[in-house]
Amino acid sequence: MSKGLISRRCRVKGHVEPGENELETALRETQEEAGLKASQLTIIEGFRRELNYVARKKPKTVIYWLAEVKDRDVEICLSHEHQAYRWLGLDEACQLAQFEEMKAALQEGHQFLCSTVAQAN
Repeated sequence: MSKGLISRRCRVKGHVEPGENELETALRETQEEAGLKASQLTIIEGFRRELNYVARKKPKTVIYWLAEVKDRDVEICLSHEHQAYRWLGLDEACQLAQFEEMKAALQEGHQFLCSTVAQAN
């Protein structure tokens, strides 16, 4: 590891552009940062989590939705902002979560998916 190199885990994120709503921003950023088009995803309706925190003395808000990739073999094309990606199960994702709020959001998303599947059956 090089001196000064910072290891961090980063999710797809970005700023809302004029004329966009929050979900449109998320879909645009997903395409820009991971190469996934909206047409390659199914948005899971009914789940939205907002996390608020302070970074560099500025308040930040990050909003998460759930989506499913339609084709498991889809090619991920990372932008220069990212070096690698991994698909993770809940336990490993929670272990890598840097903040308790993120861990809670992951667990809530999992519970939501489990309850949605149970209701469908």
